[in-house]
Amino acid sequence: MKRWIKIASWFLAAAALVLVLAGVGLHLYVRSQRTASGGPILPEMAAYDVEHVLLDVTVVPAEEAVAGVVETSTRAVERLETFVIDLDDRLEVREVTVDGEGMGFSHRDGRIRVPLGRPWAPGELHRVTIRYGGRPKVALKAPWIGGFVWEETPGGQPWVGVACQEDGGDIWWPCKDHPSDNPDRGMEILLTVPSELVGLSNGRPLGSRDNGDGTTTSRWRVSYPINNYNVTVNIGPHVPVEERYHGVDGTLNVPILFWALPEHEAKARTLWEQAPRILEVLGRHFGEYPFLDDKYWVVEAPYLGMEHQTLVAYGDDFTDNEFGFDTILLHETAHEWWGNKITVADWADFWLHEGLATYAEALYVEDTLGRNRYLDYMARLRRRIRNSKPIVQGRDLDSIQAYTGDIYAKGAWVLHTLRWLLGDDLVLQVLHDFPNDPRFACRHVATEDFTAFVEEASGRDLGWFWDRYLRRAELPRWSLERHPEGAGERIVLGWDDPAFEMPIPIGVGSRVQRVAMPGGRGEMAIPPGAEVEVDPEGWLLAQQGPGS
Repeated sequence: MKRWIKIASWFLAAAALVLVLAGVGLHLYVRSQRTASGGPILPEMAAYDVEHVLLDVTVVPAEEAVAGVVETSTRAVERLETFVIDLDDRLEVREVTVDGEGMGFSHRDGRIRVPLGRPWAPGELHRVTIRYGGRPKVALKAPWIGGFVWEETPGGQPWVGVACQEDGGDIWWPCKDHPSDNPDRGMEILLTVPSELVGLSNGRPLGSRDNGDGTTTSRWRVSYPINNYNVTVNIGPHVPVEERYHGVDGTLNVPILFWALPEHEAKARTLWEQAPRILEVLGRHFGEYPFLDDKYWVVEAPYLGMEHQTLVAYGDDFTDNEFGFDTILLHETAHEWWGNKITVADWADFWLHEGLATYAEALYVEDTLGRNRYLDYMARLRRRIRNSKPIVQGRDLDSIQAYTGDIYAKGAWVLHTLRWLLGDDLVLQVLHDFPNDPRFACRHVATEDFTAFVEEASGRDLGWFWDRYLRRAELPRWSLERHPEGAGERIVLGWDDPAFEMPIPIGVGSRVQRVAMPGGRGEMAIPPGAEVEVDPEGWLLAQQGPGS
């Protein structure tokens, strides 16, 4: 018996070791599949500005491969001796020309380096053309660990998409993989796919041609700056579902399309009925839909979703949430303002994309269902906050470093609490005016731009607010003491930091009063034995301190 017990122990120990090694191996594999975008920019890449991109790409689903030519028009902003651009090593560079002249190059560690025969001087405009191809990175878990997604529809036809927000566009086309440089004059995209499928991309459709070899090439013009991760292709047997959008003021009559798989056309028609209302509500809050000159289309994708500019990817289950809208559809559409029209130059400010898009969900609830349901929605978001890292962790971060769950719900709650501090009218006006200010619209922004804009509008120095909510992980803590005073009582309130002067809402009976907190402390007289509740409606991003 002892011998069998010993054998069983060895067996269990071996099995445990195998599981540990398998877990370590899986962890290492997942890490190997995560490729970051952004971070500190190379001096050679900071030395030029991308003005326009022509992307001519052929996608071959049967081979899970791409082949293309990218022509990048760049203007030197500093003297430049070596041109550097990003492209994943899984892809092969076949030719590089500069202003039509063939050039030598190297391609390793995810970068193409092209020594320039004559250095570029500041102000010079040059055209770099790269011919490339191969089998691009396959997404491990799109859209979070991104790449190409090669799937089949329920009917067995190819169904292809790409998502690369965290990875950057360089996993499938040569680009300057940094959020700080969008092509100022937009892009031209040519997409070639098998003729039996529909190929979709960003921007305005300019028509298509049958190549006579079983493929079709469609042409697209992106009229606005676009971040490299927002450039996308979707391929499948999609069918269009149309609604009409009449604009914030009711004067438009614009067709908007959802491209569905044939098997899901009926569900898509039901879903798409809410799209005009979503655009109208978001447009009222943030200004008219920003890319009317191109389009507003959504495409059914083989992954959850992504805010690809003018071709939003949708891959949820066509089911509304308890607040009466489809979360993925609304959230990804909100990114057309917050992420696409307003774009951060440094992933450190990622919360301006995700926090604002999440808050857009709550504003939609408030507009359609009223204030109480808005507060319910914010309470639901509150449960998702973890406070493990600051929302803004520093500067020059890459996408992996900057991405935390709190940039969503906590970012939204910063705005919610800001409404309590400054009032509905001012904050809602700021959210409308900021993305429509010519200094920021279709340009790059930073957290400091937004905070300065709020302070200018309010006439107040809010450094204490931003420092606590954006640059510290832990939430502020309040304390409450009750003391007898004459025939009544007095409550004494305090914050854990005297620099934090957030007024506190106090419910006494059926009334809610606002208690000022200069120096982080405040007092209030109450009737004897009165029931007191701190923040009864749920406006403060804060928690009760120990012993209160």
